[in-house]
Amino acid sequence: MTLFVGTSGWSYGEWKQGFYPQGLPQRRFLEHYSSMLGACEINATFYRTQTPDTVARWAAQTPEGFGFAAKAHRMLTYTKSIAPTEQRRAALHDYLASLSALGSKLRVVLLQFPPFVERDDTALKELLGVLPDEPRFALEFRNPSWDAAEVREHVAGCGATVCWSETAGRAAAALPPGPLAYVRLRAERYSDESRDRLKGLLNEAAGGRDVYVFTKHKGAAPDDRFAGIGLSMWLASQAS
Repeated sequence: MTLFVGTSGWSYGEWKQGFYPQGLPQRRFLEHYSSMLGACEINATFYRTQTPDTVARWAAQTPEGFGFAAKAHRMLTYTKSIAPTEQRRAALHDYLASLSALGSKLRVVLLQFPPFVERDDTALKELLGVLPDEPRFALEFRNPSWDAAEVREHVAGCGATVCWSETAGRAAAALPPGPLAYVRLRAERYSDESRDRLKGLLNEAAGGRDVYVFTKHKGAAPDDRFAGIGLSMWLASQAS
């Protein structure tokens, strides 16, 4: 099993000092990024469908073994109910087809549900019933009503996982169950103690399944090992 570490996106001008080599054109940012980190969460797919040429270029610019996680388009998740209507089932099919050029590099699709979507076990069962086996799926619930062991266990039993989104700068006791783990580290900074606890938690989990970890890209210099891409680089270097 493997620990895949990266950030949410790669095309950021503020990284030109400290991460991207001087004079490197933006069209080659992903090529350099993927030589340093093993995964990336694509946020652009949340806002718009990508062209086939764009997706093919992403695949061509990254080495074998690199992993992408794609954030599902908002038309699939920012709705009153997570139950899959016929229209959204067709939209999911089209969305996945739009990313087909990534091939096996598309490891996970993140379904991020907004805070106004409250827990609905029937709708969850219907949604999980229409998700394909590949790629894997992670579900991020932003309404606290979903924060329950039975929800996490049900999602895991259907071949997906609940995303652990961390905003307070602390490590969890354990990651949600499932065939993979998906972690979003969104705090502004992590202390030495928190980083060490995260390292232990993530490496332990990666001993039994693939673990995908994405840090918040904003708010820190690239060489700041306590936040952002600096934290990703540090975690990747500490992988056992």
